[in-house]
Amino acid sequence: MSITLHRNVLAEGHPDRLASQYALAVAYQTNGQMTKTIELLEQVVTIRENILAEDHPDRLASQFEPSREYQANGQVTKAVEHLEQAIAIRENVLAEDHPDRLASQYKLAREYQANGQVTKAVELLEQVVAIRENMLAEDHPDRLAS
Repeated sequence: MSITLHRNVLAEGHPDRLASQYALAVAYQTNGQMTKTIELLEQVVTIRENILAEDHPDRLASQFEPSREYQANGQVTKAVEHLEQAIAIRENVLAEDHPDRLASQYKLAREYQANGQVTKAVELLEQVVAIRENMLAEDHPDRLAS
């Protein structure tokens, strides 16, 4: 079924329609069409924000997709802004030691570093390391990576 057919037949928030839009965004990315990729991913995020609960896993996951594309497109400042928004939501809905929250904070710290915001990167990484030290065994791969 094509994207056009999905638009004509399926509701805006239908999972199959969103999956098709995501697949098209990946195709755009593969073809080097970063602007179209980002626009389509942002559209999917907006739809999911309107129809899914703030803590829904699909909504949380989709919020990170555009930031990756901004970073890949050299728009590090935009990637940081997008990650900060997504992480603010995760901080409200996930426990402090939730692996997804920690992974998100780690990613943001790396983006801060890439954007020249070294002080912010260090502060956030120190926070992630402290939490992981308290919850993970000394030889756990995630603790070692942080």
